[in-house]
Amino acid sequence: MIAATGLRWILTLLFCVLAAHGVWRALAARSHPWSTRLAHGLHAVMALAMFAMAWSWGMDLPAPPQVLFFSAAAVWFVVAALALPGGPEPRGRALAEALPHALMTGAMAWMAAAMSSGMSMGAAGGGQAHDMPGMDMSAPGALATMTLGGTGDRWSAGLLALLLLALALGWLAKGFDTGRTAPRATGDADRTAPRATGDAASGGAAHAAWDLGCHGLMALGMAVMFAVMV
Repeated sequence: MIAATGLRWILTLLFCVLAAHGVWRALAARSHPWSTRLAHGLHAVMALAMFAMAWSWGMDLPAPPQVLFFSAAAVWFVVAALALPGGPEPRGRALAEALPHALMTGAMAWMAAAMSSGMSMGAAGGGQAHDMPGMDMSAPGALATMTLGGTGDRWSAGLLALLLLALALGWLAKGFDTGRTAPRATGDADRTAPRATGDAASGGAAHAAWDLGCHGLMALGMAVMFAVMV
């Protein structure tokens, strides 16, 4: 999908690192609820799907399973925030934190459906995708091999790109703040606390900062993918 070689490899490296982080967090966070580990796993699958979409062979992958999977994941994030026990955190706050993840997975479903629609219309027209309203063949030197042809699809992709960019900036800023204000491993946040307590607090804050940063980078990579489709 990405025609520019440098951008394609940058996004490939980014999404592969994010997928590895998601798998690691899903397997390593054994003390966390199963819903948290599942969320990390879903982010890993999202990163792998975005990695595939950056390459031309990714457009040949079956779209209906992807649309179904990511649509179900979007619904799950919302249902989990409302129905599953979340400790002392209010349901409203849990829902507010879950909605960005639901937006990301929903955007994945939309992208898979849009790419599938454009490819199917191009095939129906004998490969002349540039004459079809779904997707247009890009000119030489363009960032993407195909772009959305319909005005409504272009507006939708542009809006999703802006929303994902806003999420990326918010997550990255919060991640930097969380890491900057986290207590150090020596327990300097509380000199009277045992060292083990300080180390645990530092480790938890570090994981939170990395998670926020990875969410931000995922949203940023997705925003770039949507932007080049417009």
